[in-house]
Amino acid sequence: MAAQFPAASLDLGVPLGNLIDVEGRRVHVVEQGNGSPTIWLENGWLGTTLGWGKFQEALAARTRVCAYDRAGIAWSDPADSDRSAQSEADEFAALLDAINEYEPFILLAWSGGGLVSQIFACDHRERVAGLILMDAIPPGYDLWATQAYPGRYTREQFERMEIVRQFAEKAGAKTLTQDDIADWLTPELLQQYGQRYLKLLLNNPNYWWTYYWQNQYLIASDAQVRSKGDLGDLPLTVIVATIDWWGEDPYSQNLGQMWRALQYQQAGLSTRGKVIPIKAGHAVFRERPDAVIAAVLDMIAAIAAQQN
Repeated sequence: MAAQFPAASLDLGVPLGNLIDVEGRRVHVVEQGNGSPTIWLENGWLGTTLGWGKFQEALAARTRVCAYDRAGIAWSDPADSDRSAQSEADEFAALLDAINEYEPFILLAWSGGGLVSQIFACDHRERVAGLILMDAIPPGYDLWATQAYPGRYTREQFERMEIVRQFAEKAGAKTLTQDDIADWLTPELLQQYGQRYLKLLLNNPNYWWTYYWQNQYLIASDAQVRSKGDLGDLPLTVIVATIDWWGEDPYSQNLGQMWRALQYQQAGLSTRGKVIPIKAGHAVFRERPDAVIAAVLDMIAAIAAQQN
């Protein structure tokens, strides 16, 4: 079933980067820096190119860095396909084809973007020089949580998505307000990203519908990733956030422990896989940009050494 997005006349302001035509659909891309290999940033769900901000700028001082908004997010047009990880990986491949990007690059994926990047790396091994998963959703986590806590976890996920659905409907009707999303857009985030980000959230129903449908396809996306098998000898770094952002009650602690345990297992997908624990919460690149950039530079050096 394809995700359905309502037609809307959207007032989103001037894009941060460039709008690329990909098979008749506009995809928003932000490119900074020079050098090789290029680093492509794969955002988490609800993340936008605005979110990379200072991190992308700092990394671009070392090499070329590209960020993009997946279909339906920020200035990128929605797509007619479902919001499973496979569909989003295929759309990323189509974007690269449209801009003639064929040189192998490093994928740095955060949160929900990890599912997309793992599929892309398996499907297009020749285009990926290395993969970094940054506190990324580990395949199997949502299925485990659903089976382990069929009452509470399933109920809380449903309630969360009902809120998102309401946001999408209000944005489509142009009645979504800053007060509505106060629990989602904290003062700290608003100060960091600015009014441009607020405008994207309030005026783009596709942003919320995309997140809604990504969650509906989450277990299917998990299965898609697991069906791909391992990554061979692809350089793989798994960054694990060690500051607990789950909560202190036993239920939340169990969820967090499984999240991290499955991330450690992911390093075994490659014969060149390794884990780097970083003292940070989920938004590792915002809290510890120095540590993430060091991990990127370490992978660049390792790839260069293998080639020489």
